[in-house]
Amino acid sequence: MRASAVAAIVILASIFCGASFAAPADSVAQNRAHARLMHQAGGADELRSLCSGVKKCLNIDYGSCTEEDQKPWPKVKYDEEFCAPYIEITKRGFPADPKVTMATEVYTRLGRQYRAIYVNEGNLPLGANVISYLFDNMPFTAQLINAYLGTEYSLEYTHPSRRFFSGSNGRSLSGEFYWALQDSAGQKLGMRNLFFGYGHAKVLKWALHGTAIAYLDMEPISNKQLHYKLTAIVFPGNSVLNSIMQMKVFKKVVNDKIDHIVDDIKKASGKYFGGDKEPMLKSASLKSMENVQYVLDFENVVNGAPWQLGDFVKLQKARAEEQQKMIPLKMEE
Repeated sequence: MRASAVAAIVILASIFCGASFAAPADSVAQNRAHARLMHQAGGADELRSLCSGVKKCLNIDYGSCTEEDQKPWPKVKYDEEFCAPYIEITKRGFPADPKVTMATEVYTRLGRQYRAIYVNEGNLPLGANVISYLFDNMPFTAQLINAYLGTEYSLEYTHPSRRFFSGSNGRSLSGEFYWALQDSAGQKLGMRNLFFGYGHAKVLKWALHGTAIAYLDMEPISNKQLHYKLTAIVFPGNSVLNSIMQMKVFKKVVNDKIDHIVDDIKKASGKYFGGDKEPMLKSASLKSMENVQYVLDFENVVNGAPWQLGDFVKLQKARAEEQQKMIPLKMEE
C-alpha cells in the first residue's frame, strides 16, 4: 500500500470516528505524526526499517513509531557490523532526527535488510585549497575536465543551497545527490563529506538504479597532493540483487568505474599542472564571461591563494554588491 494511501486512510478514519465521538487531541496528533513519518519513509515496511533500526542501533524511540513499527526484522542481525554506519554518521554530526533534511531517508535505508559496501582509496595530485575550489564550483569543474579530455561530465546544482546537485560521467553513471555533511562534527571543512543520493548505473549486463550513502574523506599529504577514501553503502532491493552486488567480480567492476573517474581527474590535472593551458583557453564553454572569471579565480588558488567551501557564494555576493555600486545614479529633472 502506498504511503499516500495510508495517510489518506488514517485521516479519513479520524474524520469518520469523529462523527460518533471526539477522539483525544493527543491521539489525533499521534496519528497525524505517524502518517507523516510513514509518508517520509516511503510506506509501512520502510517505516519499520527506520523505527526498528534507530531503536536497536541508537536506542532512539521516535514518539510517532508504534510497537509494530519498532519490531526488528527477523532476518537482520543488529550487531556491531550492522550498526556501525549508524554510529559513524551520528558521530560525524548527522543526527537521526526527522526534522533534519533527508535524515529520515538516510536512516530508513540503513535499516533495510540488504546492503553492499564498496571502498575505493588512493591519491590525487591536488592540494586542499584546489580541491575545495573544485567542490565549491562543480559545474566549472566538470567543464574543465571536459575541456582537457573531450569527455561529457556534467555537474549541476539543483537547489539554491548548493547542497542538492545532479551529475553524470557521460557514460554509465548518473544520479541526483544531497551533500548532507561538508565536515565531521564541525571539523575539517571540505575534507569530511557525507553524500546521499539516487543513482543509475550500467554494470556489466545490468542496468541498476537505487540509493546510496557515501563518505568521502580526504587528507592532505602535501601542498600539491592528498589522499582520498570513498566508502559507498548501497541498498539492494531484494536477495537476488544483493547476491549479485556482493560478488567479487561485480565489486571489481564498480571499483574500476570509480578508478576511471579518478584517472580522468589525474589526466586533466597532469596536463594542467604540466603547463598545458591551451585546452582551457580554447574551450567554448569556458569562454563565457562567468567562466573566464572562474578560470582566473582557479588560477589564483593554484598559485597559492587560500580557498574553502562557501567562499564561492561569498565572492559572488561581494562582486554583485561592487557591481551595484558602479551603476550610475539616474537624476530626475
